[in-house]
Amino acid sequence: MITDDNSVLAKSDGSSLLNHIRHCLEIFRGLRAALPLLPEVSEKKNFFEMLFFSVYLHDWGKAHAEFQKILRGRRSVLWLNSRHEFYSVPFVDMLPTDAADRRSVARVILGHHKDFEALLPHLYSKEVIEAYEKNLKGGEVNPVDFDANFRKKLDFHYLKKLKQGLGDFYQEYLGRPFDAVFNPVAPSRAHPVQVYAVPFLKDNTGSGPGNGYWQEMLLSGAMKLCDHMGSAEIREIPVLCPCHFDFLRKFDGQWFAHQAECGKAEGNLLMTAPTGSGKTEAALLWIKRQLKSGHQGRIFYILPYTASINAMHGRLVRDFEGWEADPGNSRYVGLVHGKLGQYLAQYFEDKDGDPRKFSAHLRKIKDLHKKMVHPLKVVTPFQLLKYCYGVRGAEMGFAQLAGAMLVFDEIHAYDMQTFAQIVVSLKWLITRLRVRVMIMTATLPGFMLEELQDAVGMSGFVRADDALMARFSRHRVELLDGGIFDQADKIQDALDSGKRVMLICNTVANAQDVFQAFARGLEENESVLLHSRFTGQDRMEKEQRLSEGGIRLLAGTQAIEVSLDIDFDVMFTEPAPLDALIQRFGRINRRCRKGICPVYVCREGGENDHYIYPRDVVERTLDVLEEVSVIEERHLRAMLDQVYPEQSDKEKYEEIKKGFLSSLERLRPFMPFKEQEEEFYKQFTGVPVLPAMFRKAYENCCQACDFIMAERLFVNLHVGMFHKLLNQELVEKNAAVSPSGSRLKEIPYWLARCRYSRELGLSDEEDVSEDTSADYF
Repeated sequence: MITDDNSVLAKSDGSSLLNHIRHCLEIFRGLRAALPLLPEVSEKKNFFEMLFFSVYLHDWGKAHAEFQKILRGRRSVLWLNSRHEFYSVPFVDMLPTDAADRRSVARVILGHHKDFEALLPHLYSKEVIEAYEKNLKGGEVNPVDFDANFRKKLDFHYLKKLKQGLGDFYQEYLGRPFDAVFNPVAPSRAHPVQVYAVPFLKDNTGSGPGNGYWQEMLLSGAMKLCDHMGSAEIREIPVLCPCHFDFLRKFDGQWFAHQAECGKAEGNLLMTAPTGSGKTEAALLWIKRQLKSGHQGRIFYILPYTASINAMHGRLVRDFEGWEADPGNSRYVGLVHGKLGQYLAQYFEDKDGDPRKFSAHLRKIKDLHKKMVHPLKVVTPFQLLKYCYGVRGAEMGFAQLAGAMLVFDEIHAYDMQTFAQIVVSLKWLITRLRVRVMIMTATLPGFMLEELQDAVGMSGFVRADDALMARFSRHRVELLDGGIFDQADKIQDALDSGKRVMLICNTVANAQDVFQAFARGLEENESVLLHSRFTGQDRMEKEQRLSEGGIRLLAGTQAIEVSLDIDFDVMFTEPAPLDALIQRFGRINRRCRKGICPVYVCREGGENDHYIYPRDVVERTLDVLEEVSVIEERHLRAMLDQVYPEQSDKEKYEEIKKGFLSSLERLRPFMPFKEQEEEFYKQFTGVPVLPAMFRKAYENCCQACDFIMAERLFVNLHVGMFHKLLNQELVEKNAAVSPSGSRLKEIPYWLARCRYSRELGLSDEEDVSEDTSADYF
């Protein structure tokens, strides 16, 4: 084994090239254990050998003398913004593999930092090279002549030692001797961009099977994972095995039939069961079974909303690592969503009182959650769908998904576009990446179920038995004339009798009004309003209060529908589609311990409800509820089919599917997909705004580089409400400044001149008071 030295650096921090290669190979070792299906998925038996060669050779070009000057903080006028990976590529020729494999490894090394189009400007014409040649001083190497640089500027003494050590590393990381003979490296050669990138860009055959592009997609992704994680000083990629699920043994002998059946199923699975009947435990049993059958891969638990992801993450950390485990430093369970920093910040302290150090530390923790470190990750579907749009990092995303296990919970919660994309991507991922999928729901119309069954192909179907369905009949529906404000006497009677009451409106404005109307007679700590227009800090505080109990009145919007593990006694709700109402009902008598509890549905909603729910769907829902009293779980499917006799706007739905599949088939490695990436981000309908009362506080946070606290001050507005306030001139562009080195960096943001309070959130009325953020803190 060769010994390390610092004669050739890989990083400006003094890390040697050999040391960086070692770190990347440690990640390579972890990938072999975590993603063992990569050879099968790529249909390349020697996939890991090719990956080993890619990792070992990827940074050899850093031995260029001019690049070494830059890493050591010296000036180099001869580097001329060249790239070190160009000088790594020629060494691929020495590999004892066939020409097609060498070409793939060369492409992967060439494209491991920049896409091929971005590399084209580095390709100089013969005329430009000759022009530079005329102005050179004696003995200087032409900076734009690739061949001359390769022959004269690399530290071949160091690289010869790396070549001699390759066999030892091959034995250590692949577990078998390297007994092949190296090929000679050509003494002169054309620029790698001309040899590999240009022909690739001219080939427009797409990513169809058989042309090697899909193999290169996965090889490129795995290579980048090794490089990025090795550079981030990650030394281990944990995996889960069946023994990690021993915490489930405490339920042995107590499983419902549908849970036990999930624990025996191998392969794709669809399950329907009532809310509160242990769907999460069923999913964990299914995952354990897949692992026990030898199917190893990363696990993604997919939920639609931030609140549900946070709650699930905390729960799974406790399950796998014990009640004393710190969710912020979990070994096995990660999460990713748009407010990740706010969620993680609650588990860490700024011990040094230095916001910059704290922000840097938190960024490092966030990066671990975003990388392929945790074997089980709780995410939104968009964290997977984004790879299908070819966004930056897509190759790494697809590599992580090789042989993955995907659990979709609350699959009913998505809009038509997202659901169509999920259906198409599932079929594609199952075929291409051998993923295994479990889909769980309590409420699903027939046409959606058929779409999912078609997507997952040959799969099992598990349904809670009739006895359990009968046991979970827990709600009696009563339709009430008028709107929710007309039910004041009934609501007050329920509160006076000591019941825990939930009031749900379809708009934030109505929820704010109804909360103020009925919270007056309660103690401050007995009532909570919950909707989307709170700051991240206030939202988390309210969810924490709910989890601790003691709340007698909960008012809010459909934000309450999703995954909050709460249990109230009676509900009054504005009218909504049946599937949404069923989710709301699930927060009443959640544990089935209170007999049959009343849920009151008003026949009239707010004047703006039609912007949220289609009138015809709501009307059909009221017609269906008119015919029932006690909701029987076994009849839900038939009730939903009456409300949704078919997919609304089926032509548009099929158009979305067709367009999305077409995008998938165009994906190629080493390529930018800027238009598709822009299309992906258009789907997000939230716009962060800063309430005016926090302007000074936000500017102070930015000046102190306390970006964690600064992020907590924003409210996420639906795009429709944002444009309404913009048209009313209640939202305006603003900017804060933050020190960045010796300069000041401008940070633009949207300022909302609307009233905000910790109790009610952001209103749509103008705030004419002074900045009161000091009182807020």
